[in-house]
Amino acid sequence: MSAQGHPDAGARTSQALCRRVAAGSSTSTGPTRHEASGDAFDIAIHVLSQGQTLSAAAGQAGEEVAAVLEGAFTIEAAGETYRLSKGEGIIIPSAEPRCWTCDTEGGRLYRVINRTSSGAQAGAAA
Repeated sequence: MSAQGHPDAGARTSQALCRRVAAGSSTSTGPTRHEASGDAFDIAIHVLSQGQTLSAAAGQAGEEVAAVLEGAFTIEAAGETYRLSKGEGIIIPSAEPRCWTCDTEGGRLYRVINRTSSGAQAGAAA
């Protein structure tokens, strides 16, 4: 930020250092993923319909922090089952299997996955 407190107010002319993730609507029949990846993290907003799932097998994904933005989801992770709704979140340890299932007509899920934990590879948890 510049001295005026506005990110656009400086003389910076190089490419932006930050990446924006939009959570726009989609007409796709499959899960929609709005994403950005950095050196260590994958950040995504997933838009799912009822019954659609997202999963990663044991050892495929790093530590995950996720929050439900709309709807409700059942999450099976590390041998445990949770039902999360709008405003609730979860932290899943690295290398644990996980499966998200959308339980409502529409769901929007915000996920951040740390790829550096447990040697997880980029994009492993789709």
